[in-house]
Amino acid sequence: MSKAYTQSPDDWARSVTDVLRDAAIYHQAGNGFYRAQCDALGVDPTAINDINDLQALPLLPVGLFKRPDARVLLTCSLADVETETRSSGTRGVPSVAPRNSETLTLALVGLIGTYREFFSLSGGAGLFLNPSDPEASEMGLLKDLNILNSVFDHHTYLVADEAFDAGQALGELRRWKSHMTRHIIGPPFLIGQLLRFLEREEINLRLDPYSMIITLGGWKRHTDEAIPDERFRERCHDLLGVRAENVRDMYGLIESNMLAVECHLHRKHVPPWCYISIRDPGQDGKELAPGQTGTIAVLDALSTSYPGFLLTDDMGDVATGTCGCGRTGQVINFRRRGPDGGLGHCPVSIGRYLGAGTAVAEAPALVKA
Repeated sequence: MSKAYTQSPDDWARSVTDVLRDAAIYHQAGNGFYRAQCDALGVDPTAINDINDLQALPLLPVGLFKRPDARVLLTCSLADVETETRSSGTRGVPSVAPRNSETLTLALVGLIGTYREFFSLSGGAGLFLNPSDPEASEMGLLKDLNILNSVFDHHTYLVADEAFDAGQALGELRRWKSHMTRHIIGPPFLIGQLLRFLEREEINLRLDPYSMIITLGGWKRHTDEAIPDERFRERCHDLLGVRAENVRDMYGLIESNMLAVECHLHRKHVPPWCYISIRDPGQDGKELAPGQTGTIAVLDALSTSYPGFLLTDDMGDVATGTCGCGRTGQVINFRRRGPDGGLGHCPVSIGRYLGAGTAVAEAPALVKA
């Protein structure tokens, strides 16, 4: 994993282009709906020669994953779907992302490797401010967090029946004192509740020299409580004694196998099997120059269950080069949420495609780079 994050710029561009070209060829050959998009735009995935050609690939707006007829997005058969993950649905109808066994295996290996690369965690205790798997087994971003429990010697979940008790969290952290390094994992709005509790009760709690606070998922319905990232890190230091460089955020979406994790410089690194393309909000087929803010498109090579070329409803910008931490590739900066349901439209709609009575072919074996 470390080698993948420290490739030369030319090697990175070549490798990410190769895996995404192979993924596009695979889905065009085995997915009638995606093939219709390619045909409508006159796109031939085999003609992708360099990284600039990736912007031509058709994108699927994430709003399609909310539709009852979203099965048409599948490249694999329904019988091959092993699991379905869902979004929180805080903005209406939840998205549903089906994954077959190959996609799930690739995603798990990539995710665990990413955690090891950026956090170097092994042992200690993890305080999870989110539901356990039995309470939220299909919640995609919670699954990403819960995978972290495998690296700890001990862990506890403190959200049950949609309720969080900050006093109980304090008790767990005190119980682990002097026994193991303590880490806190969860969405920022729940960690914010813990911080406000400590401040209100005038409790002086200092965690350990190597303690980490890891966040994912944003502020959800608690936008009135949101504070800027730098101020959030300052409060974690002031009230918990955690160094700012050990407070890390992550960005992802349940429809993709992309999870961008912050390094100690608080820059979110795009994994080497993904490419971020920033699109003009008024013309989603147009890629914006680096540094410009627009709609985030994620091209993900790991998905074999459906095409991983997605147009999100998030706004942000991207930079390419070498980070001060030594890693290369892309760094994404999430700015804000845009309108719900994706900001673009497929060249061929699901309704038009189904109305034509087109059959979906079975996918051939994926050609590896």
